[in-house]
Amino acid sequence: MEHHHRSGPLKQQNKNFKAGKHDSKGAVKRRAAGKIERTNIKNLAVVPSRHDLIKNKQQQLSQSKKQEQLERRRLGLPDLLAPRIVTLVYLSETIDKSKVKSLLLTPKSQQAGSMDTTEDFSHITSPSIPNPLFQTMSIGSKTRMTLLECPSMEYNQILEYCSLADIILFVVDANQTEKSDVIEKIFTMVKAQSLPTVMELIFNFSSVPPKKKSEVKKLHQTFFHFHFPDEPKVLPIDTPEESSQVIRYLESSHLNDLLWRKQRPFLLIESSKQIDNNTTVIEGFLRGNNLNSKQILNIPELGDFQIDKIEEIKDPHIIRKRYAFSTQSSMQEDDSCKVLEQSPLDEKDTLQTFNIPNELENEQSLPTKEELATARENKKKLLVPKGTSAYQASWYLDENEEYGEDDEDEDGDQEMGGFGNENNEMVDDDQEDQEMEDEEEEVEEEQPEELEEIVDDTQSKWKEFRHKHEVTAEVLKEMEKLELEGEKEESEDEEDDEMNGRKKISMDEEARRAHELEETLYPDEVDTPGNMPARIRFSRYRGLKSFRTSPWNVKENLPIDYAKIFQFHSFNQSMRYSMKLSEQSPAKPGMYIRIYLKSVPKQLETMCQQKPMVAVGLFKYENKISVLHFSIEKHRTYEDTVKSKETVYFRFGFRKFECQPIYSVSAPNCDKQKFEKYLFPGRNSIATIYGPITFPPAPLMIFKDKECSQLIATGYLSSVNPDRIICKRIILTGEIAKSISKKFVTVRDMFYYTEDIQWFKKVELYTKLGRMGHIKESLGTHGRMKCLFDGTMNQQDTICMNLYKRVFPKWIKDGSVLLK
Repeated sequence: MEHHHRSGPLKQQNKNFKAGKHDSKGAVKRRAAGKIERTNIKNLAVVPSRHDLIKNKQQQLSQSKKQEQLERRRLGLPDLLAPRIVTLVYLSETIDKSKVKSLLLTPKSQQAGSMDTTEDFSHITSPSIPNPLFQTMSIGSKTRMTLLECPSMEYNQILEYCSLADIILFVVDANQTEKSDVIEKIFTMVKAQSLPTVMELIFNFSSVPPKKKSEVKKLHQTFFHFHFPDEPKVLPIDTPEESSQVIRYLESSHLNDLLWRKQRPFLLIESSKQIDNNTTVIEGFLRGNNLNSKQILNIPELGDFQIDKIEEIKDPHIIRKRYAFSTQSSMQEDDSCKVLEQSPLDEKDTLQTFNIPNELENEQSLPTKEELATARENKKKLLVPKGTSAYQASWYLDENEEYGEDDEDEDGDQEMGGFGNENNEMVDDDQEDQEMEDEEEEVEEEQPEELEEIVDDTQSKWKEFRHKHEVTAEVLKEMEKLELEGEKEESEDEEDDEMNGRKKISMDEEARRAHELEETLYPDEVDTPGNMPARIRFSRYRGLKSFRTSPWNVKENLPIDYAKIFQFHSFNQSMRYSMKLSEQSPAKPGMYIRIYLKSVPKQLETMCQQKPMVAVGLFKYENKISVLHFSIEKHRTYEDTVKSKETVYFRFGFRKFECQPIYSVSAPNCDKQKFEKYLFPGRNSIATIYGPITFPPAPLMIFKDKECSQLIATGYLSSVNPDRIICKRIILTGEIAKSISKKFVTVRDMFYYTEDIQWFKKVELYTKLGRMGHIKESLGTHGRMKCLFDGTMNQQDTICMNLYKRVFPKWIKDGSVLLK
């Protein structure tokens, strides 16, 4: 039988042959089978030439300008825009200011080498009432420029001029290659205020040797572009030809819109005149937003004023008749003005900035001085045993008194007398704490008179009866001394202290630095006083199980200042409503208007001749006082300490005023924020003040004084919310005296009185190593206590207890411009 080989499962299996990564040539031809390859469309796209791109861009610019002009005519606005405000800031004392100014104001036809035979638009014009501070000139067929010249390098003047500018021209000396700290500080402040369009002009550039010109210009450009990353223009200005190039850039440059200025109406006051004892007239170009006669007009440093009426008058800077405003045909020939709006008095916004609280509207009417005097005369003094509370003392009758029928009705009214309730539980209600403090003050007033009347034998017996933890005159005197040594900010009766002639002791800078460093290393830690009970010293504080989730009533125990302020049900809705009211206002941006104001001080006319004055239209509610919160950060150049409630100078939008803010740390996802004694560098903080309601955005700069010599912090308006809770935290610390077991320890030096331990018994404890616990019971009479924790305790650990109270900013000082 013939043998046939049968392959088994281990037979070699070779891979099929493939021609590289693709099919063979024959397979490719068979698959194509006469098909035509598709041409890529991208390769057929025609790339336009550079000339076509430039032409297309010019056409788009032309169309946008035509659309803008048609829109202005539709709105009834004049064909010419308001002049661009250009501010000159000299960064060196060696610059010839008059020469730079004359170069910028020289007409084109008078410039050397000018071959321009077309119509000259560079005519300098002045209003009917000339202002020596600025001049307006035309720098193009439809573009005008108002030139402001900052007289010095003082920081407050530079900020004043730059806050109004559309374009800032920084003029430097070409020979000043090393930049000083003053220039860097000026750049920093201008940027913090929000930055308009900027340029740098190099004066005396022609005196630089030709071989070093490129190097000098590059040096100035590098420094300027470091502070302004948008790389603005850096141009020389020594000759008329160079000044012509500068003017050409001023005409064609794009203006940066500052939203905080654009959203509200304002005008640079070109002229001011008092026509009678109660009416003052101001004139100028309206900028920013629309204005109506119902709004309040704010003039910085002078206050808020009501508008009587608004008129549109002939533009005094008109060059050619064809650019006269479109509404002139509707005006009378003998009077070149048109009344835009005059609202009745009952429709105007009121000048009331804050409410006047009525103290008699509280739950209990206040007694008069006569009633208090009568009560003191009728108050009888009794000797009572040791430990007797104010409620229990009322049980003891004088020898001339007898029990009456009404005594039985009073038994159930005073269950919470003294410092604690019947079970010595901690009471978190600050109102009850305040009532108990009032009782303590009465005891303080009574006891010194009593000791004078009683003879020596009786006096010694009385001292034996007195409880060692009772609030005595000596205790309160020590408490007052502690407040004056640095703890006075914890007291909420600062106004009463000032009336009594007390002054806060100011620490020198070294002591403040040491205190700030201590706050950084041991934040919020305080020592329990040994000469008074802790339940009295910290009676306004309460314990919280969780700072983030524990409830806190926002309307609880508010100060009397909260009765003066205003609050919105919905801030955003009110802001939108107020801005919507101004959309239909007849006075539009770009109009030259005349405003009649009531009760303006006489010094306005003099101030307009000394420095540029601005009038700002306020939206509805923006002259009311509320609680403002600013998000700020301490500036890196300021090294001194900044303490809460310390007087600083705010530049806030167009407003500027002194105030005493408190600082806090913003906690996300929490309705409570933690108070900070100092403004610490390198982190974001919240500054809270009583101030005028302002709709954001609004930039903020905080200075040390009115001269703006030291920039403390920069920031912006975060919110307007009186319900934002700012809690001051204190940490009471103690040390482990003895370990009873792994979890039970004896703690000392946190309290010194047994009653204090019972008072704070329900407050949770924690340690610096992360253990949690609570107080079990008091041990002895010297403040030691047994505590239980959730884990094994370390003998070197520190026991801590957190207590909180709500704090508020200080009210506005009397005479402040905010209250005018």
